[in-house]
Amino acid sequence: MYISVIGTDKPGMAEVRSANFDAFAEFLRDHPEFPDVKLHHGGPLLAADGETPIGTQLVVEAPSIEAAENFIKASPFGRLDLYAEVHVRPWRWLTGRPD
Repeated sequence: MYISVIGTDKPGMAEVRSANFDAFAEFLRDHPEFPDVKLHHGGPLLAADGETPIGTQLVVEAPSIEAAENFIKASPFGRLDLYAEVHVRPWRWLTGRPD
């Protein structure tokens, strides 16, 4: 199933995000503890200025909502409690499908 994951950063977490971004990006590229989760798209959500990261948006393929929730919780940002809120929802791919 395809799943949308949107995490919004807690206020005042810009330094934590910046200091741990490379580890987060590496986790997204290589996550052997989650072999059943495939990342299709991902990147930072930006503030209205178009520059300042304020969150994360991912599209993953996973066997369940719980698998996607566990994936984001185990990420470096998840372990650091970066997010004020995380929305994990099933998603129907309409355009730009990779397969």
